[in-house]
Amino acid sequence: MPNPDAFRSLADAIQDRFQSQKRVLTFWEFLEEVRGDPYRRLRSAAQYLRDMLDFHGVDETKKFGIPVLRPRLFDGLEGDPEQRRVVGQEFVTDAIYRAIRNFALAGRAEKLLLMHGPNGSSKSTIADMLFKGLEAYSVTDDGALYKFSWIFPKAKADSGAATLGFTTARDRGEEELISFAHLDPDEIASTVGSDMRTNPFLLVPRSQREHFLEDICNGAPDFPHLHVLTADMGTKSRDIYEALLTAHHGEWKQVMRYVRVERFAISRRYRCSAVTIEPQQANIDADARQVTADLNLANLPPALQNLRLYEVQGDLVDANRGLLEYSDFLKRPLELNKYLLTTTERGTVRLPGALAYLDLVMVGSANEKHLDAFKNDPNFTSFKGRMELVTVPYLLQYEREVEIYRDQIDSIAQRMTISPHASRCAALWSVLTRLWRPDPAHYEEPVKSAISKLTPLAKALLYQGRDPSELENIAADDVKTLRDALPEIAAEWRDGPVYEGRFGASPREMKTILLDASFRSTSGCFTPMLVFSELRNLVKDKTLYDFLKLEPKGPYNDPARFVDDVERAHVRLARREMHDSMALVDEEQYDRRFEEYFAHAIAWTRKSTVRDPITGEPRDPDAKVLASVEDLLDTGNDIELFRQELIAKIGAYSVNNPGEKVDYRSLFPDILRALKDSFFDSRKDSTDEVEKDFLFIDTPEWDRMEEERRDRVETTLANLETRYGYSRACAIEVMKYVLLYKDE
Repeated sequence: MPNPDAFRSLADAIQDRFQSQKRVLTFWEFLEEVRGDPYRRLRSAAQYLRDMLDFHGVDETKKFGIPVLRPRLFDGLEGDPEQRRVVGQEFVTDAIYRAIRNFALAGRAEKLLLMHGPNGSSKSTIADMLFKGLEAYSVTDDGALYKFSWIFPKAKADSGAATLGFTTARDRGEEELISFAHLDPDEIASTVGSDMRTNPFLLVPRSQREHFLEDICNGAPDFPHLHVLTADMGTKSRDIYEALLTAHHGEWKQVMRYVRVERFAISRRYRCSAVTIEPQQANIDADARQVTADLNLANLPPALQNLRLYEVQGDLVDANRGLLEYSDFLKRPLELNKYLLTTTERGTVRLPGALAYLDLVMVGSANEKHLDAFKNDPNFTSFKGRMELVTVPYLLQYEREVEIYRDQIDSIAQRMTISPHASRCAALWSVLTRLWRPDPAHYEEPVKSAISKLTPLAKALLYQGRDPSELENIAADDVKTLRDALPEIAAEWRDGPVYEGRFGASPREMKTILLDASFRSTSGCFTPMLVFSELRNLVKDKTLYDFLKLEPKGPYNDPARFVDDVERAHVRLARREMHDSMALVDEEQYDRRFEEYFAHAIAWTRKSTVRDPITGEPRDPDAKVLASVEDLLDTGNDIELFRQELIAKIGAYSVNNPGEKVDYRSLFPDILRALKDSFFDSRKDSTDEVEKDFLFIDTPEWDRMEEERRDRVETTLANLETRYGYSRACAIEVMKYVLLYKDE
């Protein structure tokens, strides 16, 4: 049996929500809303979009050392079932936010915001997130939006038939401010909505709006934009308004009682102030048609039955008060876009029998091939003045690229075990294909000398925030120079027609590469070796993709060579993981070595003393302790400067993490790596023996091996699993490959 109480509770909750959201208002109630918050009730679509981004939060951060603004919306919306987000692209989202902010300051979007870049660079995802943000914002109290409809009540036989054929409406307040807005459905004869979800305030005559706002706001408010003072309510509503005003002999308050103000929510699914125009659409974006004959004339007041009412329709109309996206804008016939030359400038579009006042933000996307062709068109100059171009390149940080592959990796993980670094190797290779060779002529010394040594792999590491000397032979002084010059290096190829990230492997193609590679597995492990094999097959046919056709420039633009570079880097990394997992030394020894070294380095720099660990007495710092670590490092030409920079880094860490013990391992990974490499070099005989025994796994020799030697191998396997996430099978497969690898 159904539970009546449950139904009643649900119904009450829905009604309470409806009323709390003020879903239906009289015109007079809406004016009270305007008086309480004139900016939010009268703001333009551009200001609404800016406010939406601010509502979700905007962070100040840095990209390659360059300050940028990052709206949190692009990192994903809480509760979004699709979990969409824009990975990386901090320069892009910064440019978009600044452009929208400028539109808001101007009062309306006077240009089309056109995102251009290679296929798969996240242009559509950025637009999707703007739509999602608007939808979520419009259902909040801060983001409430209102439109209006004309309400015509039924006439009663005993009414005495007023001029329009209506009886007196029920009194909902003062006699002179009565309204039909709250009539029950059975009391309504007909309803005529505003085609473009027009702001109800536009029902106030233009000549009176400024003074009217001053009156209801008890002084001159800050007008959000001129659109409030100059726009019109729309041709159909204007005709109804004038007919009613005439019938009531100019009594404006009598006309306003036919107005019902309704709150609406932005919805892309229902094309409510959120619309995407696909490139294959060949029809015009807005039109008007006469609708008088479609209305039930018997239900309209006599004063309206002789009107020729026009209804506007189309994508522009559906998108009004919100966001309109032109997907692949330049794939559309140019003739269909020419109306934008006047529409973006004036905020209006001329239709048959009507002039529509638009209040929306237009964004679009285009790939570089179409944009290059458009730049050669005679019309480009005219269009350029109506466009705000935003470059959307491929990502240049491989760790962020890995995040794009998440869905594919999750899908593969349902079928097999994922070995560490498989997706990272794919991402690193794809980033290498997108990098441009720096031109030393653009730099001054000492950057000029250091930049000539910057290989693609070193540049990828630099962009990722890693130490380029980790995998490449670069001196410490050059590394410091390159790190300090990172903003300049990143900016060299960021602007202009041939920007860094315009060419290269598309994330879409890389997702396919990963899936295809997974089906080649015969062991149930998805390993980096499968990725290398698939990439080598890809680079064989240079006719497939534009980036494969580029002529190599030194070590740059050489996808085939990059496969070898990434494989070599992976082998080096995996071998280190294997050595760490041999447990030939207690990890705490590294911590003690760190603490001892930095205690002496700090004392040496500050000309103070250290405490003797045995006697507890203060003593001078020991040069031998310092040399035991520094001899393993490339400290550059100035050892004092090297120590000072280390101590400054420790100081910055302490300021940012008050009360926490300094994590030397994460703060100085290069020193930790040097200590470990030094230790394993001193234990080369032991490491060689474990490596040799490792190759005997799953062979007859394994069963004949001494138990102590097998235990060392088993310990290594166990640590590979607990420390680095390998399964036993994947560890055996990967490490055997690494041990047998020969660098040609």
